[in-house]
Amino acid sequence: MKKALVHHKLLLASLFLALGAVSFAIKSHNSTPAKQAAKLAPVDILSTIPKPTENSPTDRVVAKWVEQVRAQPSNDKALVNLGDALMQKVRETSDFAYYGYAEKVYQEALASNPNSSDAMTGLAWVNGGKHAFDKSVEWANKAIALDSKNNIAYGIIGDAQLELGEYENALNSYQKMIDIRPDLASYSRGAYALFITGDMRKGRWLMQKAIEAGGPFAENTAWCRSRLATMLMSDGNLLAAEQVLKLGLKSAPNNSHLLMGMGRCKTMTKDYAGAIEFYKKANRTTPDHNAIAAMADLYRITGSSDEATKQEAALEALHSSNQVNGVHDHMQIAQYYADHARNPVEAVRLAEEHKNTKNVFEADTLAWCYYQNGQYKEAQEAINRALSQRTPEAKFLYHAGMISAKLGDTGSAKKYLYQALSLNPQFSLTDTPRAIAAVQELGKTAPRVASNPTTTKGVTR
Repeated sequence: MKKALVHHKLLLASLFLALGAVSFAIKSHNSTPAKQAAKLAPVDILSTIPKPTENSPTDRVVAKWVEQVRAQPSNDKALVNLGDALMQKVRETSDFAYYGYAEKVYQEALASNPNSSDAMTGLAWVNGGKHAFDKSVEWANKAIALDSKNNIAYGIIGDAQLELGEYENALNSYQKMIDIRPDLASYSRGAYALFITGDMRKGRWLMQKAIEAGGPFAENTAWCRSRLATMLMSDGNLLAAEQVLKLGLKSAPNNSHLLMGMGRCKTMTKDYAGAIEFYKKANRTTPDHNAIAAMADLYRITGSSDEATKQEAALEALHSSNQVNGVHDHMQIAQYYADHARNPVEAVRLAEEHKNTKNVFEADTLAWCYYQNGQYKEAQEAINRALSQRTPEAKFLYHAGMISAKLGDTGSAKKYLYQALSLNPQFSLTDTPRAIAAVQELGKTAPRVASNPTTTKGVTR
């Protein structure tokens, strides 16, 4: 499967949307009054969409399709194009309120044309963004039933499968997407899936192909560059990662993904002042969990306790705001609590919403929350799932080492911690020093052979 994915011939094809899809849907009403209401509804929908405050390419596209829909309220294609532009705004700003605007527009498109595969795809996209994966897959399958060549719908199904930890199925879905249309959207998805399932080399190679394919918006290519840089940083290749990020910022200087990537890179090279500035710039347009959490840590480690406290308060406020917009960030806030040994009971409560998850990142978060709450056996079971795909994440290995140490398995603990530091010697601002200290402390303890063979699994180099 992976072999086919990475040896597919590169064709020149323009991209629809980077890691997106496009379409949303709800069945139209049959009564005459409902049809009349549907014709009037777009005007009301348009009035709710915020007027652009800038003149970015995406803002201009939004304005273009708003005018088109105002002139032709029942034009389902114009409505779908407007929905696509609004979803692009979500990608560029992380303003999740745009999910609601796009959803209403896609609904209206489907009311105008109940057989619009693109409108159904848009609805799948919106639901996927909100992590309502059952609805996302349902709408994507409806779209495919009407159009078997709907490559974006296959991509959305793959996205849901990836998030649910169904990795082989996700690779198959992405392969179908590539077969239909090899472009930035399909290559970048396949690249990330390969990376998660432990194939760093092929993942980087395919992400480079995605970058070379290009996209209709600068953000699309910028996202791919940020992912490639993340892959390089996961392997400790900071120089190459910084070069990728600098190149991306030349064409997209305000892209939040690139700015946060550069913030992380600067943190790893111990340029803390530079890192803070990049995170502040990334956070300027719309508050982002990762940027705020990173700034809180950076301010704390550089002695600015008051600023760190402000960032922590902003993080809690963002969590509350996300709940209002229907965006579930429970795992993110649970991870933050666990990383900082705060609210351990609440962290477990939040993380256990995904107690049986097969998603390796969620399993790692769950494991670390259990660890901080003193539930070491439960932590071990969860971390084994996190390690199951051999994902090149030093954080997973660090957590596995600390959990093994608490269970008295010194041999496995040392192995995991050495692997974490070998894979990426600067994997975390706060956890790298703890990993080093743990290795030194364990060196004073005689190793014990693991009684459970599953605890010896891990990423090797």
